[in-house]
Amino acid sequence: MQKEINQVVDTADGLVFMGLSYPPEDIGAAVGSLYRLAPGSKAGDPAVPILNTNDALRVLWASPAGQLWVGSADGHVATTAATGWAAPAGDLDYEVMNGGPAWTVSTLPRDSVKGLVPNITAIWGSGDSDVHVGTRGGHLYHWNGQAWTQTRAGDGSADQTIRTIRGHAGDDVYAVGAVDTLLHFDGGQWRNLPIPGTPVAGETLGGIALLPERAVMLCAAGEGGRLLHGSAAGFTEFGRYPLPLNDVAVLDDRLLFAIWNGVAELAGRDVQVVKDNFKTAGAFEGRGRVFFTEPAAPRMQFIVHDPANAATPWTRSKF
Repeated sequence: MQKEINQVVDTADGLVFMGLSYPPEDIGAAVGSLYRLAPGSKAGDPAVPILNTNDALRVLWASPAGQLWVGSADGHVATTAATGWAAPAGDLDYEVMNGGPAWTVSTLPRDSVKGLVPNITAIWGSGDSDVHVGTRGGHLYHWNGQAWTQTRAGDGSADQTIRTIRGHAGDDVYAVGAVDTLLHFDGGQWRNLPIPGTPVAGETLGGIALLPERAVMLCAAGEGGRLLHGSAAGFTEFGRYPLPLNDVAVLDDRLLFAIWNGVAELAGRDVQVVKDNFKTAGAFEGRGRVFFTEPAAPRMQFIVHDPANAATPWTRSKF
């Protein structure tokens, strides 16, 4: 079985990451498990499994209160938060391990376009009673603390798949994805925002960096990359680069990018490669550090950039 880490969250209770297991060349059959590293863990310390499941988990998010949320390709959303949902039932198994938290599970309504079970690809919220979920096909759902509702209908095609959702607050949320998908939620509804400039060939918007004064920086990847800067009032093209900018993370006043063949950093209006000896697919903000997932690695592993560790600011954790 191929195994890799696809999501990392840094909480007060420790570092939690999602590991996917799947037959070689068939990631569509992947199932996810969660692992935890205790606070203060160092590279080489073992990770403890805290959730084993037969669900097709794909995304992981930690709420501001530190509760864990996961979403699956089979339309399930599970959480450790107090939501009033039921415990897993039937053939769905969420096995809690090593003192991990208990989970409850809900199932999203079928999409309003094709009547299909939502394939969850992104999750974010301002709190445990204000959670947005994005899916393959461009559909968006919202949990308001009492019920799930579909808040946007995509066209159902892979061209509108939501890749990332992030926001400054419940009334200022962005969702981005494939082929011209740039959306903003004002607390009541989603609307399309125009994308400036000419896209690079094969362009997909992937990362959202939250900046001061409710501004954002969006990164795009294709045959090269672009940065878009702005807010719900409008975006401008910040720059275009020969590197695919797959994802972005904010570290203090720095912007770091996963560029497939390493890590790059914004310097003025330029993007400069700072590491090129490993692969990167995703970038995840932690507590004073950034985690980069490594695709197609020989085992589950990720890269940690911790500038507070002056001796070794870049380390690899293997499991």
